[in-house]
Amino acid sequence: MSLISYVTKIHFAENVLEDALEAELERLGLCRPMIVSDNGTSRRNVLDRLLAAVPRPVSPTVYESGCCRATEEACAEAANLYLDCEADGLIAFGGAAAFNLTKAVALRVSHDGALRNYAGTEGGRPRILDIIPPMIAIPTIAGSCAETVGIAVVSLRDGSNVSFVSQFLTPRVVICDPTLTLDLPAGDTAAAGMDALTHCLETYISTAYNPPADGIARDGLRRAIAHLERAVADGSDLNARREMMAAALNGALANQKGLGGVHAMSHALSGVVSGTLDHGATNAVLLPLVLEFNAPAVADRYEDIKREFRLPARASLADAIMRLRERIALPARLGDIGVIGGDLPRAATLAAADYANRTNPRHAGAHDYLSMLQAAL
Repeated sequence: MSLISYVTKIHFAENVLEDALEAELERLGLCRPMIVSDNGTSRRNVLDRLLAAVPRPVSPTVYESGCCRATEEACAEAANLYLDCEADGLIAFGGAAAFNLTKAVALRVSHDGALRNYAGTEGGRPRILDIIPPMIAIPTIAGSCAETVGIAVVSLRDGSNVSFVSQFLTPRVVICDPTLTLDLPAGDTAAAGMDALTHCLETYISTAYNPPADGIARDGLRRAIAHLERAVADGSDLNARREMMAAALNGALANQKGLGGVHAMSHALSGVVSGTLDHGATNAVLLPLVLEFNAPAVADRYEDIKREFRLPARASLADAIMRLRERIALPARLGDIGVIGGDLPRAATLAAADYANRTNPRHAGAHDYLSMLQAAL
């Protein structure tokens, strides 16, 4: 059985941040929200804009994550701050790291016991109760997908990545303001955009039955294909920025259908590689290989996707992705982003156990993932 549940309230417009934030803070009754941001000093301007938009007498506390992924250590630190300042809700501001961390903090401050106990692989889904503090999610990139789903991916202290899955982890409100992405550099825009495209593509071919998600994913693909290169070439193109944020939102909404092998390997690599990996760039490397692997199981769906790319019927979808990747200057090999051969065996094992692997359209075991990772190195 597939669950179809669209329950998130979404504001979407240029310059909507200020009015929407004031209205939603009042509606939710939040007076002491904690802001979790992964923007850091490189995008201080957008964080300053958020702080300026917080109405008086609301008194926010800011936790700035210094990591590009959510970790158990950061969750413990942020949760302690949340409790110390007696916060009454959370605002996730940024990309996937901020959204995943915010959900993990919300879980940590409202549920007892070790965080791992609530992981999907530990049978933790029914243990997550409807006692999560209210969350508002505000993306500042177009691609993370995490803002509208009840899923949080966290790196535990032992290096493994786990997923927490529950409808109660879905943010109450999402505020999508494309003007928050105008300062994003071309490389970050390309990586985030490829992440959004991958979300739409993987959800469209995933095994779960969810016709609304299929339509949303396909519309997102159309938008990403038409506007990704424009957004990379000219970051001030507000129309391209808006359409890429729409594509990212579509990928996020369709995500409830499930992802696949690209994300299974990306999640695994982020947990084993020494240092940090750009998730979008990792997806860009892996996507063509997973498309080739999955082709025997979903050739009919590939024909739909080719139509969105305006490709001939006999064209290779994997080749089209590789050409797009080259045009927006994303890396072609895992070695180019810091992965080494010694990382691959453990990553392959983790990928086979990853939550995203459950909805990959063709069964993939650790040996399959190891072969793809080796080919991508």
